[in-house]
Amino acid sequence: MFAGLFTALLVGGLWVPVTLGITGIAILVIAGYGAQLPSIGAIYWNNSGSFVLIAIPLFMLMGEIILESGMSKRFYRAITPWVRHLPGGLYNTNIVASALFSAVCGSSVATAAAIGTVAIPELRSRGYADRLTYGSIAAGGTLGILIPPSATLIIYGSMVNENIAELFMAALLPGIGLALLFMAYIIIASLLKPGMAPRETIDRLGVSYARELLRTLPDMGPLVLLIIGVMGGIYSGIVTPTEAAALGAVAAIIIGYFTGDLRTKGIFSALRRSVISTGMIMFIILGAQILSFAMARTGVSRALVDGLLSLGLPSGLVLLALILMYIVLGFFVEAISMMVLTLPLVYPVIQALGFDGVWFGVVLVIIIEVGLIHPPVGLNLFVVQNYAGKPGQYKEIVMGALPFVFVMFGMVYLLYLWPQIALWLPGQL
Repeated sequence: MFAGLFTALLVGGLWVPVTLGITGIAILVIAGYGAQLPSIGAIYWNNSGSFVLIAIPLFMLMGEIILESGMSKRFYRAITPWVRHLPGGLYNTNIVASALFSAVCGSSVATAAAIGTVAIPELRSRGYADRLTYGSIAAGGTLGILIPPSATLIIYGSMVNENIAELFMAALLPGIGLALLFMAYIIIASLLKPGMAPRETIDRLGVSYARELLRTLPDMGPLVLLIIGVMGGIYSGIVTPTEAAALGAVAAIIIGYFTGDLRTKGIFSALRRSVISTGMIMFIILGAQILSFAMARTGVSRALVDGLLSLGLPSGLVLLALILMYIVLGFFVEAISMMVLTLPLVYPVIQALGFDGVWFGVVLVIIIEVGLIHPPVGLNLFVVQNYAGKPGQYKEIVMGALPFVFVMFGMVYLLYLWPQIALWLPGQL
């Protein structure tokens, strides 16, 4: 009945967070827990003032400042000489630049936008095929919510009470591994179809390779130092993720002002975009917290866990069913909404089956990434379309991104076979 109510409200066009909240209230009232309704105010207050969640707008601000200052464009061009000699040339630059930019951004959409702005005209002017250009940018953008600092991992950790620093450490090796798998696909595809990418040669610019690499360091240095400072502070335990986000945002403003094109107007523009994005995310989280509270109070979560365990199904089969559920939901529901909607039900099941909560957080983020690059609600596809500069390119973008979906599934399978890919680094704490 409650699933029907939720679906009806969603299909009726009601906002996802409002739908979540109304469904939660309906569960409390119908189950005879109406006296618990005043607790909703406390839920809103406590979550709005969460020290952990403060990191989300700060990391977003850091990424927006980097975009606004022009650092991302110079950084992309600086990376190009380091990887363009590989088969696939500048397609690999898209992945490497996305992976490194993700380490100071925390947002998939912002990563795709930052790289797409400079990459699409650059690759098009050099004769690269549009399809793989679009696909590599869309797929590279997904690394923005996996490679720390990740706003999605912060939300996951705050909802299920997992340590944010451990989640960040757990996501690092899978994030690097996924980027390498993306590059492996690009290299193989380029070798099989040489016409997809022109062979980049060192002589094209008429300068020695060593000198060319040295000339890139001033443009790479500021962003690399920012990455080392922010992530090094978190991994060493010197600062919390929230404190690192605050320091990173301030450092980005200073670096952007003195080494980039950042001015006061740009700072306010970055602040505005960060506030809008954070407001949307917090609205969704608060709605999900009401639903989670209702299901916990009425015993719905516990009943679901007991029901699944009574079936005696292998844990791997249940995990596969959950992954398929997320894939289907990804066709209709935006990534963060999908996560906060399902976690109150899914996380207790994962715990009961004996899976590690930190490990599952990494797996879940990769599955959510899939939803970002497949239609009809794949946000990264629309970001790339915005920068494509040609009408009727959506099909090309989708076809370019599709092979990377299977690469992501491969990464999930590797994590299932060898959980230590994610758990080894947190275990060193």
